[in-house]
Amino acid sequence: MPDTHFLKTGRPARRLAWLCLPVWLFLSGDLIAGSWWGRDDEPQPQVQVAVPFVEWHSGPGAGYPVVRVSERGEWLTLLTRKTSWLKVQDPAGREGWVKVADIALTRDGAGQPVRLTDPGFEDYARRDWEAGLMIGTFGGAAVNAAYGGYWMTRNLAAELWVAQVLGDASEIRLINADIVHQPFPDWRISPFFTLGVGQVFIHPKATLSQPENRSNTAAHAGFGLRLYLTDRYFVRAEVKDYKVFTNRKTNEEATEWKLGLSVFF
Repeated sequence: MPDTHFLKTGRPARRLAWLCLPVWLFLSGDLIAGSWWGRDDEPQPQVQVAVPFVEWHSGPGAGYPVVRVSERGEWLTLLTRKTSWLKVQDPAGREGWVKVADIALTRDGAGQPVRLTDPGFEDYARRDWEAGLMIGTFGGAAVNAAYGGYWMTRNLAAELWVAQVLGDASEIRLINADIVHQPFPDWRISPFFTLGVGQVFIHPKATLSQPENRSNTAAHAGFGLRLYLTDRYFVRAEVKDYKVFTNRKTNEEATEWKLGLSVFF
């Protein structure tokens, strides 16, 4: 942005720490969302324990304590999947987490072994929701961003973004609402285009002149690529050109580059 006394590149070590933080948070197990087996109006699948016993844990991980055991012949309702764990419910309404490998040893209502399938590219191409964390640069300063999006059709999505820009002279926060057009939803590497509007909040850091906080309306257009990886994950990269409307004689401009990891539902 031309208003360089508000936006300057931070120190290298501090920038690196802020750039790595969102990736570390996104990859931590507690922040990765699980998947649903079906919609609210569909009955949840049930399985019958076919081995001597199946252990329940209090959370989706081996580090969580074992809270109960289901014995052979007991029926379990499958609720939610989170990576390699399934949330189950017994006939008494008690809930817990069981390893996917243990559920694969159960039987369905017809007495056949249960077959579990992981989400694949067909699910990705027909996703309803997605969310992700991204890092990059905004006008030369480090930016951390998070978004959530809903696909209204296979080609059009509405997204809501929040971002934080870290400069030496100021901290900038952005809130954007975007419309995304993806012309080729069936491609594993798929281009997309974005248009959006939002608000830019500039908070100067303490200086001798003590400049005031500023808030300006912004509009942007952008281009990006999605690359499907596996399971429910894909990589997203994009560039956006911003125009910030001010009460000065000239408006301000900035270019934003971002790369991140997203998950779909």
